[in-house]
Amino acid sequence: MAFSGTKGIERKEKVGLLLFIAVLLVVAGRCTVEQPLPVKRPGKNLSYLYIPGRTPLQPEYRIYHSTDSVSLLRLKIVPSQLLFNQADEQGNYISFVDVRYRLFLTRKRETTLADSGVVHYTIDPKTLRSRSIEKSILLRCRLGEKYILEVVMIDQIRKMAVQNFIYVDKRTRYSSQNYMVVDVRTRKQVFSYALDSSAAVKIIYRDQRPHDYFVRYFLPDTTIPPPPNLRVGTPFLLRNPDSTWMVHYSDTEYVRLPRRGIYQFSVDPKVEDGVTLCNFGPFFPKILSPDQMAEPLAYLLNKREMKALMSRPNRKLAVDQFWLGTTDDVEKARQLVRIYYNRVYYANIFFSTWKEGWRTDRGMIYIIYGPPDNLTKSVKREVWTYGDGRSTQKISFTFQKVDSPFSNNVYNLVRGDDVTRWVEAVRTWRQGNVFSVNY
Repeated sequence: MAFSGTKGIERKEKVGLLLFIAVLLVVAGRCTVEQPLPVKRPGKNLSYLYIPGRTPLQPEYRIYHSTDSVSLLRLKIVPSQLLFNQADEQGNYISFVDVRYRLFLTRKRETTLADSGVVHYTIDPKTLRSRSIEKSILLRCRLGEKYILEVVMIDQIRKMAVQNFIYVDKRTRYSSQNYMVVDVRTRKQVFSYALDSSAAVKIIYRDQRPHDYFVRYFLPDTTIPPPPNLRVGTPFLLRNPDSTWMVHYSDTEYVRLPRRGIYQFSVDPKVEDGVTLCNFGPFFPKILSPDQMAEPLAYLLNKREMKALMSRPNRKLAVDQFWLGTTDDVEKARQLVRIYYNRVYYANIFFSTWKEGWRTDRGMIYIIYGPPDNLTKSVKREVWTYGDGRSTQKISFTFQKVDSPFSNNVYNLVRGDDVTRWVEAVRTWRQGNVFSVNY
């Protein structure tokens, strides 16, 4: 399969990309890091992480292992998410951002603080040359270890903070965080590994030397998880690639993903690790086409109903008829559609792995039940709880983190005898109402 090359990338651009990595190391070295942060109490409710609009701050993060002893936390901020005011003597509009981080070394029986600090940034819109702000922070990480990184970004003028947790996997030199993906047009790092066929990127390995890349290609994983009331495990299909090939490095080569599917790139064909890029089709993470609107209805329809809907020649009409059939009120049907597909959209943003986020265990629960009322995280799991003081019976779901060579965002639902009220939840949606544990 040919999917790389073009005449538009010259040698000076290749040098520019390598200089880009060198600049990251220099800039990161200039960060001002203060004293370690005190450890906060465990068990804090982190449900706001999955509640859209709770905070305008939506930073993006990537880890890049630049050496055996040092890694980079790469962060991206959109200036429109910050609050600016005339804070200096000249009356110029500026913003102040703090990034607080704590890096925890995780081993089987202990979790210890390995690194921490605070970095201060002053953002002057007059000096910005692009639509986003990208920064780097040096982390002390040793080869052969696993870490979890807590990052808190604070808009000091707005007095608002957002907390994120990032898994840092430095057990080998071949995991995805040993690679950086760079857009060849902008020469900026790519933070989302969901790309469409129009994207052109360079893949840079940790040693920053030219490499041939071994590519494993998998057809799209279109499976959805079984309902949570069934004690059936979530299937895993990425065992044998559908095709493999080599991408030979040259000054004019770049990478495209020409068709939908999963592409894993590795400098060593003998290892299963590498960096995974996915083509989920046009519009992702948005839900715009009739097919994209029809497929998530699998959580509300049985297999026979779903097969009948997907066989209809006019898929858009079939979807409209389903939602209009849930209620006699057209405006209420529109509201149901808006809520349901907004959840599908945000599931794609929060939970995507090698398949769209709505197809994952967490995506399924998120769509039917909504964001959890309470969320606790640990190194190996997330616990979602639904129900507040008004609810007579709370529902909890536990998601176990799974090591995968394709993604650091894989969590499988722990299935057991816990009450899920799944049948009731689906029935409520089909009767024209959004299900809530609190009502």
